Amino acid sequence: MTPITPLVPTAPGRFAGQSVVEELLRQHADRPARSRLARTLGAPPLDANELSWLRAAQAEMIVGDILGRLPEGYSVYHSLPIRNTAFWVDHLVVGPGGIFSINSKTHWDRDLTGSLRSIPINDHAMPYLRDAPFESAQITALLAQVLPATTVVQPVIVLVNPHKILLARKPDAVTVIDSPRLRRWLVARPPVFSPEQQAALTAAIDDPATWRAAAQPLAPAHLHARFTALEQQVAAAGTRRTTFTVLAGAAAATVLAVATSPLIVAAVEYLAVR
Repeated sequence: MTPITPLVPTAPGRFAGQSVVEELLRQHADRPARSRLARTLGAPPLDANELSWLRAAQAEMIVGDILGRLPEGYSVYHSLPIRNTAFWVDHLVVGPGGIFSINSKTHWDRDLTGSLRSIPINDHAMPYLRDAPFESAQITALLAQVLPATTVVQPVIVLVNPHKILLARKPDAVTVIDSPRLRRWLVARPPVFSPEQQAALTAAIDDPATWRAAAQPLAPAHLHARFTALEQQVAAAGTRRTTFTVLAGAAAATVLAVATSPLIVAAVEYLAVR
């Protein structure tokens, strides 16, 4: 994926999807290398769980690119590990219309149906509608000293390019939106912060002490390069599997044609003499 230069300030050293990429690479580090034969035949370089982490990172990067196109007056942060928890916030946006904790979820090319408590992802009911308010409450607590008393961090769940979003009823505490409408929705929020309040919030968010430090931080460029290499391996393996499937089908058709040709010839000769 080609990174897009953001038009708004971002947190130093953190790119969209970085926390997910770190977890993916941690899991993949213990996976045995594929043999030459396995690579030739297109064996997947990632298992099913690792592939889900890769798709999650891709979703965060797509949403990160969208947020990077917000107009002047917005500050965008990515992959912020929440202090005193094992969670991180995918994206945090501070603008005139409020402060938003945004979760990116993979739901490509499918309709979304769900209840007020869960969203089905890959045929499993995921408690995103329950977890999102918890996450936003944690961030609200971290920023309580500078956040206006009447304002809380607003939780948002972004589905990457679903066909439709068909929830049983609109959630009360969480906004669920598809990725193409995200930028327009954020810009349309009515103003709630003054420039001075926004400046105080961004100063608190920029302070590394606000967030949990990574155990073994790696250079973002190094992480991104390793992730891109895995993406390329997954794509190449898929291409090889498709190629072998087509070749196998063609070979089977050829064998069938050779095996049945004497019968066809005999049938034609029989019909010709009658």
